[in-house]
Order: sequence, then structure tokens, then C-alpha cells
Amino acid sequence: MLRATLKGMASRKARLVLTSLAVVLGTMFVAAAMVLTSTMEKSVSGVIADAYQGVDTVITNGTDPAAAQGNTPSAATVPADVLDRVAGVDGVDRAVGEVSGQVNAIGSNGKLVGTFAPTIALTWDSGDDSGYIEFHEGDGPAADGEVAVSAKFVADSGLDIGDTVTAYSYTADRTDFEIVGVYGLSGDRDSLAGETQIMFTTADAQRMLLEGEDAFTTVYAYGDASTDDIAAAIGSDEYRVQTGEEASAEAAEGFAVVADFMGYIFLGFGLVAVFVSVFLIINTFTIIVAQRQRELALLRAIGAGRGQVVRSVLTEATVIGVLASVVGLGLGLLLGWGLSQVVSATMMGGLPVQLLIPATTMWALVVGIGVTVLSALIPAVKASSVPPVAAMREAVNPPKPLRGITIAGAIVFAAGTVLIALGMTDNLGGEELTGILSGVGIAFVGVTMLTPILSRPLVALLGAVMSWSFSGRLGKLNAGRNPRRTAITASALMIAVALITGIATLVSSIKSTTAEVLDLNLNSDLIVSGAQGGANIPSFSRETLAEIRELPEVAAVGDVYMDFFGTQIDGEDAPLASSEDLNAALGVFGGTVAEGSVTDLAPNSVVVDEGTAEDRNVALGDTVEVTYADGETAQLEIAAILDGYDLTNGWWVSPEQIEHFTLPKPMQAYIQLEDGADAAVVQNEVDEILADEPEVGVTNNAEFVDQQTSGLDTILAAVQILLALAMIIAVIGVVNTLVLSVLERTKELGLLRAVGMTRGQVRRMIIVESVIICLFGAVLGIAVGIGLGWTVQRALEDEGLTNFALPWGLIVMYLAAAVAVGLLAAIAPAARAAKLNVLNAIAYE
Repeated sequence: MLRATLKGMASRKARLVLTSLAVVLGTMFVAAAMVLTSTMEKSVSGVIADAYQGVDTVITNGTDPAAAQGNTPSAATVPADVLDRVAGVDGVDRAVGEVSGQVNAIGSNGKLVGTFAPTIALTWDSGDDSGYIEFHEGDGPAADGEVAVSAKFVADSGLDIGDTVTAYSYTADRTDFEIVGVYGLSGDRDSLAGETQIMFTTADAQRMLLEGEDAFTTVYAYGDASTDDIAAAIGSDEYRVQTGEEASAEAAEGFAVVADFMGYIFLGFGLVAVFVSVFLIINTFTIIVAQRQRELALLRAIGAGRGQVVRSVLTEATVIGVLASVVGLGLGLLLGWGLSQVVSATMMGGLPVQLLIPATTMWALVVGIGVTVLSALIPAVKASSVPPVAAMREAVNPPKPLRGITIAGAIVFAAGTVLIALGMTDNLGGEELTGILSGVGIAFVGVTMLTPILSRPLVALLGAVMSWSFSGRLGKLNAGRNPRRTAITASALMIAVALITGIATLVSSIKSTTAEVLDLNLNSDLIVSGAQGGANIPSFSRETLAEIRELPEVAAVGDVYMDFFGTQIDGEDAPLASSEDLNAALGVFGGTVAEGSVTDLAPNSVVVDEGTAEDRNVALGDTVEVTYADGETAQLEIAAILDGYDLTNGWWVSPEQIEHFTLPKPMQAYIQLEDGADAAVVQNEVDEILADEPEVGVTNNAEFVDQQTSGLDTILAAVQILLALAMIIAVIGVVNTLVLSVLERTKELGLLRAVGMTRGQVRRMIIVESVIICLFGAVLGIAVGIGLGWTVQRALEDEGLTNFALPWGLIVMYLAAAVAVGLLAAIAPAARAAKLNVLNAIAYE
């Protein structure tokens, strides 16, 4: 039996290749995800280790790690006297204080430098001989007002040595600096992880990031002094003392999160690819068993037992699984390496990639082989039940009834639906969202099991459109003659389309909800705002806000100041907001006052919305203690309580308190125009006023929605690209099914040709069959995806996602893509069917 199985496989090389493709692709994606994750983690760790090259001890203020990165002003610094004490420890050869953090820099085009990774400010250490910094031209800053910049900064900004660059931060106004040097990093790199860099003198860096405080964000010590000795000399538990190796490892952990996240994404899509491949493998082995029915029956007739037949099919599956998984693993290693290079170039600033093949990559082999064998198990058992008498007749067994799988699918679908209903009616004991998402997954499996029974009416309906010719009618009949085969073939496409449609529906719903909130509740015509594109949250100057208010066509302006960092109410973290005229702003925002008054707010007053007041158990007239990011505290009295409204929820302090904000500048302005004013003309006028504000722009409400949701479009595009990999498997699945089906119907095709069917008609028949199968998968996928999107939207309705909207443009595109996929998949099978020799086909077996 083993020899017979191997000889049978060797004699059908085309079938062997087609069967192996699905396993190759699934294994390849899983292996690539694992290699990508491990390679990027190793590469990032290596880079961070280089960053502390030659540093023996690192001292930081451990009270607020975020502040140590320069996100808040001087809240977590190491005073200069600590540097002096470290320098005096026996064994310390040299101690250096560094100030680092994020700044904004304006390029030659008047815009912020860098839109993804930040611009990092550093202090120049003239005594650094580690070789980590390699100057391409010029030298480090020798006097205040001079800076050195990284080579990536030059590339991104359009500025070069000798030019003037304008830089500023949360706490420092715009200042011009002369570029006196351009440098790279060791290893021929222009950047550490995609960021741009500017090196200042110590005094300039302290002014830019620490409000001029004589302090540092980090102190580096060189020499053989122990961390214990240095900690003892500092004499305070407020500071963290680490070796250079410990600091490198800790920093690498933070950077590795990005690599892990991307690896998980690719692994998820790899598993989707494997799941889709299951349908292809099952279908392939089912067709193979059908084609070998007489062969297997003959083996039974000459004495082979059922167990031998099962083992024969499983042996074939195991051989295919091993060979295909090994090939897939090799391709996955190459793909993982290639993806690592792409990620490095696009997201890590050309980070040197250090290939790492983890032991866990071997799981890709286990997945590939295991999925193949398990997928072949059901067809193998079916093969063993072929009666020996079948070898004596030409007729093949008719397709099995669909009753069993339909009942099972209905039960699974009902179970998922019940779980979703329980979650939506708050009957899962606080686990509603988990229950709903679990129900969605179970219902999805149920729909997949119901595809055979659904194929009959849908295929008939879709085929009716293409049945205007003899070839079209035959193609429709072929697509519907075996519902199980059609369903399994279409399921691969259905899964990919369902996932894409579900995500696209959620994105459309979010956009619709955002637009409705603005249209129904916001009384503005224009909005001044910006997308996050640098170190600072986008903002503009108070003087610019005043100029906008003075425009004759402007009726009112609702301005917003925000502070997100380190602010508290009664000891609990709470962002703070403010407006120069909250009364006027509420009119623009569409907000209303439930209790009290916001007219002429006293300096010691605060306003809160109803929901927050209830959560904090406070009422009108109560006093709360407010802690600002600069460390100042104040006792403020609640002067008004606002009705619950998304744009005005939270705590609003009086304008006099804005000076304590981390960023004492307006972040947004909502402009209401006078009746009859031309919005386009005013928008141009505001745009001119904003000419010197590189972080913000002016938009109408529709443009504002697009701006705020642009990140969702990016995510959707990325998901579509990744799920296109599953579409590739779907195409291969259709090709595989049609090719094997052509082989199975050789005599039938020969008879059709013998009675007068032309080669062109044969091609059109196969094309119609292919397009119907793909359209069936796409239509079912769109329907399921809409259902998934609606379910998740309903689950998140209480969180503010109130609107349900469909991505009609994408739906039409997916349908057109299904037709294109059908045409593409039919090329090889149609050509093969048309080239059949009529006499040989009739004489087949």
C-alpha cells in the first residue's frame, strides 16, 4: 500500500503541486511572522545597547519615567549638585549630565520636521570618545545658538550645515539656531529608530526642555565605581542608579513592544492564512478521493482493508504536508527577512537588521503538517467507505445530503447568536463585550458550516445573470452541482472579504458618528486644529487666536486649552480644560449649563459636567483640590455643572489658571461665522493668519472629520493589504478546484466537444463557473462582514459609537474584485479544458 501510494503521487505531479500550494502559503506566513518578531527584537536590542556604548553607570530620576523623556517640564530631573557628587565618587573617571527630550523643529518648507517619529533634543558631549557619534561634516556646537543635527534631520528638513533652524518646545518659544555640524550614528546609520536629532549646548538644552533649570534628565558616569557607591554618594532613594547594561536592557524592552505588536499582527494574518488553507486542503483531498474512487474500490476488491485505505490517504497527506511545510518554512524565512528590512526602512530609520531564527519557528512545520493531516482525515475516512463494487461501474457516488452539516451549522450559529443577544442585553455578569465578541466568532463558524446549503439559492441567483448563453447555463449548473465543493472553495474568499468588510463597516460607522456629533451639536463653520505630527500636541499662539476673533465675518470663537500631563483633582488623575470665554465657547459647542453660571468665572472657580460630578460625588458649590503639572495646587469652587456632552465633558478651570498648564496655548478653535458670510473666503483669511503656525490648519467640519479619522483609513488600508494575502490563497483555491474538477470531468468535457461544443464555449463555461463561485464567496463575505460590523457597533453603542454606516464604495470594489479574481482563476483551468483531445477524453480510462 505504501509503494502504491507513493507511485500514485509520483504519477500525478500536477495534482501534488496544486495540493501543496495552500500548505506552503499558510506555513510561510506563520514562519515569517515569527522571524519578523524575533529579528526586530534582536535588532532593536542591539541598537539600544550601542546607545549606551562605553557608559558604565546611568543615573535618572525614577519618580516619573515619562517626564524623563521631556514630555513635562522639569518634573523628573537630576539636579546639578547630584552630578557634582557623582563626579566626586572614587573610581568615577568622568561624569556627564545630559538633557534629552522631544522638541519641534521647522523645516525649509515651513512645516514640522518628521510626521511619524519625533525630533529628539540632546546635549553635545565634547568628551565622548565612544565612536557612537560620527560627524559627516562640521563639529558639535561650541557656543549657545549653535546646533549639530543628524543626517536624517538634514534629509527630512531640507536644511544643511550653515543654515538656520527654528526649534521650540512646550516651555520654550521659537528660537533660531545655526547648524554647525551634521553627524551619523555608528554602523553607518542616520537614525536610531526613525527619529531625527538635534544636539544643543547644555545651556540651550536646559532652556528648551527644563525651563532653564540647572539640572539634567540623565547623568552618565564612566569608570569602575560600583552602583552601590554612587547610590550612597547621592544619598537619596529618589534616583535610579543602573549599570549601562541594565539601562540598555530596560530601554530595549520599550522599543521591542513595537516589534512584538507588528509580529502579532503578522502572526494573526498568518493564522488566518492557515485557516483559509484548511478549506482548500479539505476540498482538494475530497476531489482527489472522488477521482480515485474506482482506484480505491479496486484496492478494496483485491483485499485492502478500510484501515489500509485510510492510511494510504493520510500517508499522501503527510508526505504533502512535510514537503510543503519545509518549502513554506524556507520561503517564510526569506519573507520574514524581507519584511524586517521593509519595517526597518519605513519605521525604524534604516535600523541595521540582525536576522534571528527562533526555535519557535519550528511550530510553523507543526502547523503545516498538522493542518494538512487533519484536513485529509475526513476525506480519508470517506475513502475507506467506498464499496468494492464501485470498481465495477462507471457511475460516481452522488453528493452526500446536506442535512447533517446544515443542522450542525444552524446549532452553532444559534449558539453564537444567543451569546450575542445575552451580551447586548447586559446578561453576562459584566463580561458583555467578551461575550459579544465570542458570540461573533461562534456565529461566524456557524455561517461557514451553512455555506453549502446557502450556495444553492445564491448560486442559482448569481448564475441567472450569466445564463443568457449555452456556456453560461452549463457554467451555472457546474457551479451548483456540488454544493459542498462550491461552498468550501468560496469559503476562503468569504473569510477574507468578511473580515475586510467588517473592519471597513466599523471605520465607516466611526466616521458617521463623528460627523453626526459635529453636524447636530456643533454650531461652528470652521475649525482650527492639527493632527499629531511632532513632539507637541498641535497648538498655536494666543495672538493668532486674537487675530481670528477680530475678523469681521467671525461671530464667535470657541477656544480650547488642554492639559493632559500630571494634573489631578482631589488626588486622582484628571485632564484639565479651559477657555478664554467659556460662556461664548459653549454657544459654539452647543453645550448647556445645568446648574450655576459660567459667565465671568472667578479665578478660583471650576466647571464640571454632570457625569463627572456624579462619578466624583461632588455638587455645585463644593471645593476641590486641583494639582497642576507644574506642581502648584489650588482650592477651586465648582461654579457650574454642564449637561453631559462629548465636547464639553470633564473639568474646566478659569482662564487665569491656564498659566499653570504644561502647554499654555490654545489647541483648537471652533469658529462661528456671521449670517451670510462666505465660509470659503473666511477659510482663506484664517489660513493666511495661520501661515506661521506649522502645527495647525483650518478646515470645514467635513474636512475636520477626515482629519480626525485619517488614522483609521491608514489602518484599514494596512488590513486590506494583509488580507490580500488570504485572497491569494482564495485564488489558488479556485484554480485548484477548477483544475481538479476539469480532470474529474475529462470524459464529460470530451463528450461535450464531441457533440459540437467549441473550444471558446468550453472556456466561457469554465469562466462562468469560476466567476459564480467567486461572487458567491464575495456576496456571502460582504453579508457576514456587515453583520459582524453591525454587531460590534451595537456592542459599542454605549461607548459613543451610535451610528451604523456601510462602506458602499468598498463594497462595490470588493464585488468588482471578486469578478476579477474569478476571471484570473479561470485562465489556467479554462485553457486546460479547451485543449483536451476529444478522442482521448472519450477513451479516458
